[in-house]
Amino acid sequence: MRTLIGAIGYRNLRDHSAAFEVVDRLAAAGAEADVTIEDTSYNPIALVQWFQGLASDEQFDRVILVAAVPRAGRAGGALTPYRWDGRLPPDDLVQQAVTEAVTGIINLDNTLTIAGYFKALPEDVVVVEIEPVDHAFGPEFSVSVTRAIAEASTMVRHLATDAGAISALPRRGLELLSRLQARES
Repeated sequence: MRTLIGAIGYRNLRDHSAAFEVVDRLAAAGAEADVTIEDTSYNPIALVQWFQGLASDEQFDRVILVAAVPRAGRAGGALTPYRWDGRLPPDDLVQQAVTEAVTGIINLDNTLTIAGYFKALPEDVVVVEIEPVDHAFGPEFSVSVTRAIAEASTMVRHLATDAGAISALPRRGLELLSRLQARES
């Protein structure tokens, strides 16, 4: 089973760069033969093109994305692993995600929306979110995110090598869809 572990975000934005520290640690430790570790934070359209350009024997059966994402109600450094349910927002919001991607905005929800819309992802998509604390420019991490990086590195390695670990994760949708549903209620 071919697995991709990817980081989404920007480098040098303190806690918002935690995903890169996770994938850098995993890469330094060495990966299993069927695991690819990649910086997947480039434009979501380019990521889709990369996925679509893979030969059939190079395609991934599972994608694990790591990102530092601020979400309401979580403590700094909190880890939230889940299996993405693949549900997409309405077409106008997909278009908004594409517009943002074209202008250089890179974030987890846009990447999932665009790659999902173009059917570039495998059925198994796992997300590990790290709740950031500090958004300033620089390479240092807050204390809580530093602890989370170590835990996330172990968690992601386990998820990449143990298929049973993934099946135990809850399924979740995009935060954008949750906000839309709350507004409509």
